Amino acid sequence: MHTSLASTHARSRSLLSWRDAELEQLFATLDAGDLPAGTLRGRLFALAGTNWLPRTFNSLLFRLLALPINPWRGKHFDGTQGSNRWLALSGPSFGHYDCSIKTRDGQTLHWLDYSVARNPAWLRGVRGEARQLQNGLWLCRMRWQSDAGLTTLLWFTLEEQPA
Repeated sequence: MHTSLASTHARSRSLLSWRDAELEQLFATLDAGDLPAGTLRGRLFALAGTNWLPRTFNSLLFRLLALPINPWRGKHFDGTQGSNRWLALSGPSFGHYDCSIKTRDGQTLHWLDYSVARNPAWLRGVRGEARQLQNGLWLCRMRWQSDAGLTTLLWFTLEEQPA
């Protein structure tokens, strides 16, 4: 399925008012899809635990987080490894991960495991999960791995950039 970048961006922005449970339901219906490759623009749009806020306020809060005050710009994928990009898509890399495919909710997903030697110890509990929402756009969640299991911390999208 071919989608224009404009419709991809519109789909990404429409998620701003979704609640955690709605995002979980949507995520459970998606499959891993294509392996992300290269540098993708990230858009943070939901923090776990803010569902008590009115939808309008929540949406405004997440629009603020998408402004340049947030230094995270996206992720770079290079086969089975990747890293976060800061300040600019071509900016410094910090927060490295190994990529693999896992199955959850009966569907496959791209698993981003931050438990790698290059990361400081405090970052090694982070896990990312990505499923393709549509061509060129992935719905992702950042999770924390503890002895009690995985806890979702935030939601974001990754979007391919025009060549």
